[in-house]
Amino acid sequence: MRILMLAHFYPPEMGGAGARLHGLARWLRQYGHEVTVIAGFPNYPTGTIPEQYRGKLWTREEMDGVEVIRTWVYTSPKRGGMRRLANYFSFVGASAVAGALAAKQFDVVLASSPPLFIGLAGLFLARVRRASLIFDVRDIWPELAVEAGEFKPDATMVVWGERLERFLYRQANQITVVTRRKEKKLLDKGVPAHKLHIVSNGVDIDVLQPKNLEDWRQKFELGDKFVAVYAGLIGIFQGVDVIVNAAKLLKKQPHIHFLIVGDGVKRADLEAEAAKHSLTNITFVPPQPREAIPDILHAADVALVPLVNEQLVDAVPSKLLEAWGCRRPVVLMAGGEARRLMEESGGGRVIAPGSATALAATLTEMAAGDPADLDRYADRGYKYVAENFDRPKLARQMETVLQAEIGVELAHAERA
Repeated sequence: MRILMLAHFYPPEMGGAGARLHGLARWLRQYGHEVTVIAGFPNYPTGTIPEQYRGKLWTREEMDGVEVIRTWVYTSPKRGGMRRLANYFSFVGASAVAGALAAKQFDVVLASSPPLFIGLAGLFLARVRRASLIFDVRDIWPELAVEAGEFKPDATMVVWGERLERFLYRQANQITVVTRRKEKKLLDKGVPAHKLHIVSNGVDIDVLQPKNLEDWRQKFELGDKFVAVYAGLIGIFQGVDVIVNAAKLLKKQPHIHFLIVGDGVKRADLEAEAAKHSLTNITFVPPQPREAIPDILHAADVALVPLVNEQLVDAVPSKLLEAWGCRRPVVLMAGGEARRLMEESGGGRVIAPGSATALAATLTEMAAGDPADLDRYADRGYKYVAENFDRPKLARQMETVLQAEIGVELAHAERA
């Protein structure tokens, strides 16, 4: 197959969205398919484009055997809704032009949302290239923004977003979602069952083994402290402020230390809050290359996976699966689908989102407990993710969806 992927987020950018598309592209290429990715110049979450991309309209590079066409996008280190929309729509236009000018044909166009608007570029290119459109719905937008409290249900952006959402669902040949809950929600929105397929987020187990690139405990003088790490985006949906609030409560227990690794719109505020309270039991670490994450997780005793509130019932943070893939026990602060996975796996502890008191109490108990209990959590989580979320297997599932759609299209062409 000749596959074109549209990815608003793609490595080296942080986050589960880019990791999902990169993993699928890499494995589909290994399975013998010709894969081209169109992505914007890296800029997320800092809003700053690296020096090597500045002053260019587009570049062409190769990652793991996959051709990656990177295009100019509007971006700014300053935050704001209008700037974010400008970033989204600039990629819609740039990716549509890049795909239309690409000197090759495609059988399928896979557009991954959010941002929802990327579906417009996918639809345009599918029509221009006479290809099938696969709409990969990682999160249901604008519903996600409402659940997180970013918009009110009757906001103009939400009303128009829902209209665009329904339009794209109708136009897509097939739709992939990442959880059963999301599948049910789209069924409730009137999407035909024959269009829907579950292709979960996953992890590359082999990639997540430690490389021993750096001794993180030595670097931050952690010694034999009990270390709890958060590694990922520090944004609106992640609810990382609960970690800083727990650090305040544990200020007099210096044997428990927090590492927060990453960047995002909330990082500066959280660093300021930690400085305001003179917290010495928390360390903020700049964003690290993905290959360093296994070493960071292995340096910790437990991984922290928070979400902003209980309303995000469909969310399964990729960092939950990555922590289990690294054989780390997890303290999960979420409900819904993520809680279900924790209960099924037995890979750690689960508490209510936003409860610093519960987090502080849980970490105090774990630090004082039998280390063998942590090992059991880690082993259960690893076994669960290896059986259910191994990315090579999930790429095969995506391959099946794409091949079935191509078969339908070829049959139509033959009958014509």
